Amino acid sequence: MPGLLPRLTWRDWAVPGSLWAAGQIELWVVGPQTAPVHGPQWPFAVALTAAALALCLRRSRPVGSLLVVVAAFMATATPNLHAFLLSALYLLVVGVFACGRYGRTPAKYAAVLLPELPLLLWVYVIPEIDLANAWAWGLNAVWIFALGAAFRHEGLLRERVAQAVAARSRVQVAEERLGLAREVHDVVSHSLSVVVVQSELARVFMTSDPARAQEAITRVQETGREALGETRRLLEALRDPSQANRAAQAPTWLDVPELVRRMRESGLQVSLDAHCGDPALTAEASATAYRVVQEALTNALRHAGTSPTSVAVSKQADLLVIDVQNDRESTPGHDAADSAPGYGLSGMHERVAACGGMLTTGRRPGGGYRVRAVLPLGHPS
Repeated sequence: MPGLLPRLTWRDWAVPGSLWAAGQIELWVVGPQTAPVHGPQWPFAVALTAAALALCLRRSRPVGSLLVVVAAFMATATPNLHAFLLSALYLLVVGVFACGRYGRTPAKYAAVLLPELPLLLWVYVIPEIDLANAWAWGLNAVWIFALGAAFRHEGLLRERVAQAVAARSRVQVAEERLGLAREVHDVVSHSLSVVVVQSELARVFMTSDPARAQEAITRVQETGREALGETRRLLEALRDPSQANRAAQAPTWLDVPELVRRMRESGLQVSLDAHCGDPALTAEASATAYRVVQEALTNALRHAGTSPTSVAVSKQADLLVIDVQNDRESTPGHDAADSAPGYGLSGMHERVAACGGMLTTGRRPGGGYRVRAVLPLGHPS
């Protein structure tokens, strides 16, 4: 068995080793004074040694270990060679318990019957042992085996709980990273849309109106710096999820008026109609409301150019309704077909659903596009 012994730990040999030592004391010191040992003592010492060594493998080979223990003690139970040692009985108990605790095949149930063999043989060859007492000792194998099985069941339950906790932690980390990925998308998509529009304006007015072109270039610089700063903080949070709450400070509903102002300066004809005051929104719902307006206005800027866009916000019972509409879906030079499909709409749906709200998007009957989000009001956190 090369390479097997080095894998054994103190947990494997501590109990068998202790019982082996007790057995040797009982055999050579105590036994001759309290109970007669019929025959030479060395066969019993060899049997105890073989049983103890076999039980060192009880975790990986429980049934095989018990078979060796039973065979060793049956070999030392003859009319001319016999002795009843308590240490031998305890080694049998350990073997039965190991079958219930570590057994993985149906063969482990043999542990309920195997201990009866040496016990009945002892009754036959040792007149001092009563059959009724021996049979009672044999029945103990049932509850000893059941105790081992109970320990095994408890271990399996603990393992499953640990796996469930680990899986929950992985899901939580994945959700945090997905949320940060949405933040990165929103920041980059919004900023690049503004940069593209302002760059086109700068190119158009470069010769006819240099002052206006310079103003557009300035906005490009400001937007780029702001986007770089936000993206850097978000990427730091992606690298270290424990810093997510500190590094990725999401905007809130109170930042919507400033967002509308910046979009208006970028060339989008947008109006804000919000007479709901400061709605009671949770932190998650407040950030979601801002991102919905931001994504809707960004899409309007990308695909509908300077077409009039309205943002209407109202309270209905315990709901906050955000309605963003523009007059036409696209204008020349801003056709949706010019861009590859992105993840903005799906990200909005995921955000709103996570807050317990509902989002509807689509073309308006008279032309244009509409984004309508319904968010539940709640106590701010």
